[in-house]
Amino acid sequence: MGHELKSFQFNNTSPRYIKPLFIHLQYGRWYSMTNLINILNTNGLNVAGKHIASYNSLTWAIIGLGRLRIGQKGDGSKSMFTLTELGRYMIDIYSTNEGLFYDLIHFFFYTNYYLGNNKKSGFWIYPQICQKIWDKAPSSVNTLSLTNMLQIEFREQFPGSDPGFNDRSVQGVFPWLQVLSPPFLTKNRNHLYSQRRAYCTPQLFHLATDLVYTTIEGVQYGTWLAISGQRIETICKACLLDPEQFWHMLDLTQMMVQGFEVRQGQWETSIMLAGPPTWITLPDFSREEQTEFETQADEGEE
Repeated sequence: MGHELKSFQFNNTSPRYIKPLFIHLQYGRWYSMTNLINILNTNGLNVAGKHIASYNSLTWAIIGLGRLRIGQKGDGSKSMFTLTELGRYMIDIYSTNEGLFYDLIHFFFYTNYYLGNNKKSGFWIYPQICQKIWDKAPSSVNTLSLTNMLQIEFREQFPGSDPGFNDRSVQGVFPWLQVLSPPFLTKNRNHLYSQRRAYCTPQLFHLATDLVYTTIEGVQYGTWLAISGQRIETICKACLLDPEQFWHMLDLTQMMVQGFEVRQGQWETSIMLAGPPTWITLPDFSREEQTEFETQADEGEE
């Protein structure tokens, strides 16, 4: 693999840019980076914004909320961004249920590296951080120790490649874990503390269960799957959930999500999903159509 895997930066991608930028985007319109910077400035962030616009639009494209056409320096074309249907849906969710919005963003970050083809993206680091902090929770978070652990694991997983992240990259993930409701990380006197969540949205629990059901276990929809200790842990890690709350969330999700069935047997409890989620249309991460490396010729520039 050489030294290709080196884009692991979360520094300029942050929940603080959701409200002044993302939710103001209109479906069906293409935005240049200048357009995005102007939106930031109009909504109270007096920043130059070049890297903010480029990093955030790339991130949104990678997780399926938009499409990004990368401009070519040689011919002077501009990089342009537009929302997908999922992006428009997420903006609607933000206006009515901010907790669900960030739970879904977390899920997209958590699963993108493993479900997608974009193996150069920084999303390898996101689930690694979540899982390692979850394993030790509740505890204080030592960024340098965590970074060192991740770098060692990276070299083992990708022999011959150098980690493209440092402690600042690791810290860039933390705000996304703090903004969850309830938060997975909290800050007190400049120290971060982890706490497995007492609950999550039923929608996140549904998606995490579907991930185990179809992707990890490879079960066909309509098949009963026994709930084991390992499967409970995997679902709880994806939701950053306290395992003691698993059964409560299971019952709640069964009540709220159609096609999510639970059966109590004499020796075990099983779950059956009738089909893929119908309340959301997830992007097909097996293709990289969200990011198009092509010239954008004067389309949508305003």
